[in-house]
Amino acid sequence: MVIDIVNKILIFVLCLSSLNVTRHSFFLIRSIVNKERFVLEKKPLLFLAISIAYILMSIFNGVTI
Repeated sequence: MVIDIVNKILIFVLCLSSLNVTRHSFFLIRSIVNKERFVLEKKPLLFLAISIAYILMSIFNGVTI
């Protein structure tokens, strides 16, 4: 019962992580097209790094506990 709830939370976090990476990828592509500099502050960069790490971990290990 508890493991099912945790697995659903992990899948939800995976969806949020993929949305975060997609958002930053869109902004990066838009800045390349407009020939502008793409700048991230420390906090969004940290969240992006954690999102990428979680997505890669989910690919290699799976989402379940």
